[in-house]
Amino acid sequence: MRFLRVLMFLLRFIFGLTFILSGFFKLTDPVGTGLIVEEYFNTLHVGFLRPMAVPFGMMLSLIEFMIGIAVLMCVRMRAASIAGLVMMLFFTVLTFFMAVFDGIEECGCFGQAVHLTMWQTFYKNVVLLACIIPIFLFRKKFRPVAPVPAEWAFLGTYGLLALFCTVYSYYNIPPMEFGNYKVGTNLSMKLEDITDTDNFETVFVYEKDGRQEYFELDSLPGTDWTYVSSQTIYTGDERDLLFDMTLSGPDGESVTEEIVNSDRPVFIFTVYKPSDIKSGYWEKVSECMDTISHRGGRSFVAVPVVDANVDSVAVLYPGVGRVLISGDYKTLISMVRSNGGVMLVDDGIVVRKWSRWRFGPDDVAKSVEMDSEEVTARGTIAQRLFYESSILLLFLIIIIFRYVCGIVYGKRYLNSKHHVRS
Repeated sequence: MRFLRVLMFLLRFIFGLTFILSGFFKLTDPVGTGLIVEEYFNTLHVGFLRPMAVPFGMMLSLIEFMIGIAVLMCVRMRAASIAGLVMMLFFTVLTFFMAVFDGIEECGCFGQAVHLTMWQTFYKNVVLLACIIPIFLFRKKFRPVAPVPAEWAFLGTYGLLALFCTVYSYYNIPPMEFGNYKVGTNLSMKLEDITDTDNFETVFVYEKDGRQEYFELDSLPGTDWTYVSSQTIYTGDERDLLFDMTLSGPDGESVTEEIVNSDRPVFIFTVYKPSDIKSGYWEKVSECMDTISHRGGRSFVAVPVVDANVDSVAVLYPGVGRVLISGDYKTLISMVRSNGGVMLVDDGIVVRKWSRWRFGPDDVAKSVEMDSEEVTARGTIAQRLFYESSILLLFLIIIIFRYVCGIVYGKRYLNSKHHVRS
């Protein structure tokens, strides 16, 4: 019996903690989660569901987070184990087919925090499935932690907090970021990494007996091999190739290096969905750009690289047409999650970000005058504190709840011989 208790605890801990972290990372970045969901919709040929990608991702992440809390806390185990089993069966099958048919390169199950290939995700899902099956089989044996209303109240409280977190992140800048444009990122170094010729190598493809192999220049095979072709491969960190900061001016020329290597602060107003922006926004942007110019900074307005978007913005709002640049939709949404938000780059480093509703002339004026290194350090520390304090608070509440329930309600279950102690 003791072995069973220890085993169930370990299985609950592994499964619950994984679900909590996975759900939490996605809840704090609902727009990024929506991008991942869009990729799945496109791969599954249900692209008509794309408008629902963000709310669907928020709902799925919330359910995942709540299942993790319930399993780890051992509350409402019957419902939690059934929901967890159904979810794992579905996603294990889904990731297997995605891995076999190369549907998506990365699963996005931990958002931008942890990058896993589809095969790695499939193996992870197999492990989680192996954890939830015994939990499901023994679901009726777990000892209740508290009366049913108290357990539901506990889960409801966590659900409301998680919902508030994801809604706040949607309408503002995510409180913590893990992508290529997070505060403190040195964009100059990233560009150097992917353009450094030392990170590229030419290999030669030769064929023999129907089998093809790659050879380097100093180890070419004998005459019994037939030359097929040559390829240039990237030998650096493959994650560097995910970085894309291709931005072009009205003439089609790249302005990326001009922005990154500028000796003045650069403000980039990213509008990845111009159709959702009202005229009042452009008036505020124009006012901010005048302030930035008077303070010695530079500004650009970035829109998706679609002629219709560029032309319509330039014609309707000529005040921003002179600094209008374009880039890939995913690049813009990676820079600033908020449609119409702002990213400040100084000396090639991401210094600060604002959502559409959080910036004005006074904000940009202060940012130009303040020391960029100090602002960057504050932003980096703030994100780290949010992450660490959130995780600490999450588990502190769990410990307190279990301790209080153990004192108040534990005695009524001590003599039970039909439950697995949690």
